[in-house]
Formats: sequence, C-alpha cells, structure tokens
Amino acid sequence: MPFIDIGALEDKSFVEFTMRDDFSFPVFVGYELMNTKSGIKGIDPNKRIAGQLTRSHGATYLDLADAPEKKMYQHNDGITYNNNDRVISNGDTNNWYATSWDGSRLFILRKFFNIDSKMHFAYNHFSEETTKWLITDFEMVSQFMLTDEVYQAKLYMDHIFSWFRVYNPNQDLSKVNSIEYNDLIFQEKKLKILVRGEGNQKQEIHSIIKTVNLTMCLLFEDSKNRQYIYQIAVALRNMFQIIINKRIGISRIILNRINGDKLIQSDERENWFIEQSYLPEESKEIISDVGIPYASISSNFNTILKQYLEDEKLQNLVNSFLLVDQFQIPIATAIITLVSGIETYYNQTKYKNGKTIGNAHKKLQRFLALLDNSSEIVQQEIPNLTVDELITRMRDSRDYFIHGDKADRFVSEAELVPYLIVFKKLYQQILAKLIVLDVKKNN
Repeated sequence: MPFIDIGALEDKSFVEFTMRDDFSFPVFVGYELMNTKSGIKGIDPNKRIAGQLTRSHGATYLDLADAPEKKMYQHNDGITYNNNDRVISNGDTNNWYATSWDGSRLFILRKFFNIDSKMHFAYNHFSEETTKWLITDFEMVSQFMLTDEVYQAKLYMDHIFSWFRVYNPNQDLSKVNSIEYNDLIFQEKKLKILVRGEGNQKQEIHSIIKTVNLTMCLLFEDSKNRQYIYQIAVALRNMFQIIINKRIGISRIILNRINGDKLIQSDERENWFIEQSYLPEESKEIISDVGIPYASISSNFNTILKQYLEDEKLQNLVNSFLLVDQFQIPIATAIITLVSGIETYYNQTKYKNGKTIGNAHKKLQRFLALLDNSSEIVQQEIPNLTVDELITRMRDSRDYFIHGDKADRFVSEAELVPYLIVFKKLYQQILAKLIVLDVKKNN
C-alpha cells in the first residue's frame, strides 16, 4: 500500500485510516501539553521537537531529533551509566503528543520504546543525538483534550460485511435500521451492540461508484477504560474467526462520538492504532463459503453473543486454538498448547460421584465426544485410526515434550504432523458448535 500524501487528503479535520494504511507525516512532538487562554491544550511551540511519524506494513515508527531524558532524574556527581537518564519506553515518561507541521493532524502516542540512537558528526557543525522509536499504541485524534474513558466504540473487522450479508450499496442506509443485540454482559459489565451499514459514493466522469461497509458499534451503560475495549474487541474477533473460519483482523477502531461525520468543538473522536495479533497483511472481502452462515443462526445470534461473552473459559479455549492456528509455531508447542487448553477447560469438571476429573485422557475424550462424526473425520484423514488412538497420541506426545515421559512412544515430530492436522480440524469444529450452541457444554 503506498504512502499517503497529506496534501492530497480532502478532509483535514479527522481521517479514519485503517490499521493497514501506510502513511508518513513530518511532525512536531511534545512530551507534555500546555494550556492556552481559550482552554485548548496544545504543544508548547518553544519546546516542540521535530520528527517523522511513519506507518509501514503494520508497524509504526517515530524518528525524533532528540534523545529525551527522564523527568526528575537525579544525576549523581554528573555521571550517568548506560544512559540510565534517558527515556527507554513509555514507562519512563507520560504520553507524548504530536502534530503534523500544518497542525491538521493530531496524535497521542501511548506505548513506545527506543530501538535506535545515533550521534551525527560533520565538519563545522554541531549535532544532537537522534532516536528511533517503535510505537505500538497511538491514536489519531480530533483534539488533545480527551477524556480517559470510552463511552462508545466502533469496530471494523475483516469478512464481517460478507458474513452478515444484510446491506448492499443500492440501499439508502440512512433509512435502514441497525441490527441491535441487547442485554449483553462482558466482564460483568452491560453493553449492547449495533450492527450498521456505512455507505460511500464516489463520482467518476461517467459513473458513480457506491460501496458499503459494516461496523459493530459498542454502547456501554457506563464509560470504560481502554483495556476493556481491547479485551472485548479481541473476544469478538476471536469468536468470528471460529464461526466464519477465516483469518480476521480488526482493521479499524474508532473511540467515542460515533455518530455524524462533522466535527464539533467538543468532539473527542479517536482513531485507535494498536498492535494486535491475527492481522493479515490484506483482506479480500468476497462472498464465499464460510464455516457457519449468519442466516442459519440469525434468529438466535443475540443469545449466542450473550453466552459467549459471559463464558470466559470458552474464550480462553478459543484463544488457545487460535495461538496455534494463526501462527507458524513448532509442532511441540502446538500440541502442548492445544492439549493444555482442553485440560484447563475441564479443570473443574466432575464425575457423577462428585470427584474431579484429573485424567488428561478422559478430558480429551470428553471434548472430542462433543462431535458426532469425529470418528469419520479422523478416518478420512488417517485411515484405520480411531479417535481413542488419536487422543493417546496427543496426550503421550504432550507428556514427552513437557516431562520427557513415554519416550518409547515418540518417534519424531514429523510423524506427528498428520495427527496434529486432524486434531486441529476436530478442535475447530467443536469450538464452532460450542459457540453457536449446537452442542450442550459438558465442562
């Protein structure tokens, strides 16, 4: 994706870039804000530092013409060791603030750490140290004077539009009702979710191009902090990854004041950029086969959402699977993660006599029993292999990798590849059935 020229942007007030957009802005950076007579907070022009804020291929960097010192650092006899007077990360300072040179773009930098420092020398020239920073959490904002709390959040995710299939470019979306999901609870806090269509129209010389997107608007009874927003966004993204069975990233997060396009004086809109897992480099939004179509569960989707958001153990099990499914990790790590995830899911499960189930084999049996055709799926991949033999192989391999036990039953990691493939296939299908309430939970 090419870098974005700020001079070519029409709306200078607030631009909702996506997580995948590349851009580069020359900026002035301030380590704290000053108050003005008008009540607006801004960067002190006498203390601002020149820099370049660049986002490229999903990573954001700040090149800064300064090597900032820790505030209130106590120097001992004028000697410092290992640059311990210098800021290394956001833990050593407050939020940083930046503006584009023309003042049309405002940024709040929340999490960052130093990755490079240089001294430049030349004849007849004095130079200061320059630094380079990796920025992992920042916002493009409408103003610096923001509340610390979030009262509305708007999420954009890959493949959600084509999964819902409820909006099209020819509709007048201003007259189309949102889909509303009520009485939801996440981490013991109430919220509701509105699914909305957002249209866009572009006039060409001989044609009009209409496009439509879909957003999930999260509305809370009380304001929330950023950690809560991130956690619920990830929980929702993970759920959709399982039931749609596609790689899904959060492409954009807009915080606060989600209604209306025009900025007003009190607007506190934020376009939040945060490092995340599972963000594919690109997303081709096409209508194609999906795991479980929305149309098949639409009548029950409010209940599905409600139960999933309240089930922390299922969320953790889903996360264990996605850690393996979304990354190229060693086979040993994959097996340990998957088996341990199931053991944790059943950590409080009891037999009919009230005794807690502690046997890993029994837990794996209980999990795979949630799928009626598990035996058929296993034998399609590995003929003559039984489900119980697959369970034994997974458990023994996990024990060998962790404890060195059962070495006589282990040959090589290469031999485990087909077993891991079929185990993951069963795992994903069971998770999908648990999420959409196709099977009764047995944990």
